[in-house]
Amino acid sequence: MKIKVDLSRSGSGYGYEILIGSDIINPKPKGEITDILNSVGLRGRAFVITSKTVSDLYGSLITHFFENAGINPVTIILPDGENTKSKKYLFHIYDELINGKAERRDFIIAFGGGVVGDLAGFAAATYLRGINFIQMPTTLLADVDSSVGGKTGINHSKGKNLIGAFYQPKVVLIDTGLLKSLDARELANGFAEVIKYGVVLDSKFFSYLENNCDRVLSYDESALAYVIERSCAIKADIVSEDEKEAGIRSVLNFGHSMGHAVEALYNYENIKHGEAISIGMIFATMLSKKIGLCTDETVTRVKNLIEKSGLPVKIPEFTAEQYVNAMKLDKKVSEKQIKFVLIEDIGNYKLKKLDFGFIHDFIFDICTKTVNR
Repeated sequence: MKIKVDLSRSGSGYGYEILIGSDIINPKPKGEITDILNSVGLRGRAFVITSKTVSDLYGSLITHFFENAGINPVTIILPDGENTKSKKYLFHIYDELINGKAERRDFIIAFGGGVVGDLAGFAAATYLRGINFIQMPTTLLADVDSSVGGKTGINHSKGKNLIGAFYQPKVVLIDTGLLKSLDARELANGFAEVIKYGVVLDSKFFSYLENNCDRVLSYDESALAYVIERSCAIKADIVSEDEKEAGIRSVLNFGHSMGHAVEALYNYENIKHGEAISIGMIFATMLSKKIGLCTDETVTRVKNLIEKSGLPVKIPEFTAEQYVNAMKLDKKVSEKQIKFVLIEDIGNYKLKKLDFGFIHDFIFDICTKTVNR
């Protein structure tokens, strides 16, 4: 299946395709794949940025894939984990590109999960003031979220994704067969972002997830393919309308203000991104109920699906002050308020600026009373 990200609608005047299928990345790439690589200008050499785990699993596969497509791959292997998305490893990539005499006509290939995609994309955006890159995600989280839309960047010790750029790939190649190597926790980690699309934008999709969650998380090929296709279609449409998050694209931050705060308070250790976003979605839904936007039934449906998926639902017991201080570094803060994505019902969202004092008191209630059961 092909999905088009049409950036002419947002003023950029160009776009790119998301190709989704099984066995896209194989030792002998099909003619269509070779044609796509050639059509975006990939010839000669490509710098493949990946992680150790992905390299151990698929290093030989990706090497043969490019060699048989007439491309000379140069592999750069990074450590696993969110802490890799840092200045240290960004400059390691720069060093490897400079030592390899990378030119503007060369390509960077992001072959891995969200960390690799964000880091490789930011390196592509900034090396020589910008060289071409391709997203080849290997996790469900990267398939449905970080590989699409051009958000790239690194973390700062004070907050997530505080340093970055909007920089679009030339093409996104999603091979659903690569998901077979994911463990159950990592698959659920990506499913959190799938849930997000249903909660804020598509009630029918949310109902599908309620009824087919077990199929997706047991690696049912058709169910996985459908949730990836639908998630990418939703995101492609949003990004096509609002490439640089000046308006509607901010809806995709549902659950992320609290989620990013949770990640920062855990120092990006012992919790995965999707797990933190799950906590953030619970918080945002409870917050929606608190100010009278949604019903208890909506809160229950969101909480039940997240819990059924094996994702966390309890707000970790950091102090209200710690949460607020972490949120104050959020990119959505303006004039001492933070813009939250809230919901009126499944599939219907509302953007609302809230005062930090109100947020502080609500978090205090959650962490000290019976709300957070």
